[in-house]
Amino acid sequence: MIRTNGFMLNRYFADMRLGLIAMFCLLLGSNLNAQKTSQTEKNKLYTQNFYEQVYSKHNIDIIDSLVSEDYIEHQTTKGFAHNKKGLKNALKEFFKAFPDFDVKVNFMIAKNDMVVAQITMTGTNTGSFNGMPATNKKIHVDGVDIVRYKNGKAAEHWGYLEEGKILTQLGVVK
Repeated sequence: MIRTNGFMLNRYFADMRLGLIAMFCLLLGSNLNAQKTSQTEKNKLYTQNFYEQVYSKHNIDIIDSLVSEDYIEHQTTKGFAHNKKGLKNALKEFFKAFPDFDVKVNFMIAKNDMVVAQITMTGTNTGSFNGMPATNKKIHVDGVDIVRYKNGKAAEHWGYLEEGKILTQLGVVK
């Protein structure tokens, strides 16, 4: 139905150009969204890797490659700095107290540079913990971690766990 006169051909090519422009905009928009989603998914993978490598395998040395130099720890542990060095020192002490410590990720939610994970932690207290002697009792508690990422590394962490339940399970409080 294309006529050979200039008007119909020009309109046909104009419509085709508009279609191509619209398709290009859709592809560009979806590509930008895919890049954003891709980084969000990468942050979830970084979080999962931290749980597997650090918490489950007790690999403290890998923290340097997973955590930024200006890392801020908001979940305070008495006697430890609120930075990467403090995190490493606190985990070393914790793993001595709970050598079979493990973490199971129940679910993760991520948006932009933030990842939230709900976790279950288990372990047996066979070493001194916060100045208390070993109880040889098991813990099984839930917690939530919130991690902000910057340039592919953890930059900040907020964490909440059932501290009262830990103390009850260890027999420290009734």
